Amino acid sequence: MRKANLSVAIVLLFGGCSARIEALEQETRREIKDLRQLHAESTVQMSQIRQEIRELQGQVEELQHVSLGKTRELEQSLRQLGSRVPPPTGVPEELLTEDEQRIATINSPAADLFRQGLSQLRAGNFEGSRESFAQFAQTNPGTAFTDNALFWLGINYIKLGRYDQAVVSFSDAFTTYPAEDMVPASLFYLAEAFEKMGSTRDAIDTLQKLIDEHSRSPLAREARTRVQALKRRR
Repeated sequence: MRKANLSVAIVLLFGGCSARIEALEQETRREIKDLRQLHAESTVQMSQIRQEIRELQGQVEELQHVSLGKTRELEQSLRQLGSRVPPPTGVPEELLTEDEQRIATINSPAADLFRQGLSQLRAGNFEGSRESFAQFAQTNPGTAFTDNALFWLGINYIKLGRYDQAVVSFSDAFTTYPAEDMVPASLFYLAEAFEKMGSTRDAIDTLQKLIDEHSRSPLAREARTRVQALKRRR
């Protein structure tokens, strides 16, 4: 009898444990299912967030592109407006405009410096322009614009009343770069610097050199007129 009672107790004990184990397994399965569902929802949310971030980045890049384009348009408009302002008397406007147009399409620190010198010259800031062109000529020797920089450096020196330094700059322009296009203009304004220094003979000889060696230059005709005027004043 006692053995029978013990057997019943063991059955009841293990039967209760089995029920609890099964309940625990069911609870664990539910939790795992909930975790999987939560993970799936989180994955979807993360994908949505990534997509929204990509869309925002695209909008930002588009805005930056549009802003950059408008900035360039504004810079171009300002340059065009600036080029319509007549330069000070004695500054050759046609040559100034030509160089502004030539340098406008070039993007580099050197080109920016050259543009700065032209802009300062057009505005009548001769000392600032002189510094810009002196720096350009020193740091950019042998370029297609170096002779131009030396020429404009000479123009600034004339406007500043430093005629001896103007003579040096103009002379450097046509002796160092004899095959470049600024030679006739450098000779023409070199003669002006000589004239302002009172060296009439040197001015006439310089203009005659322009006439003899660059007879097809538009400045040659004006040089002939200047020579006649200087000879009458001697």
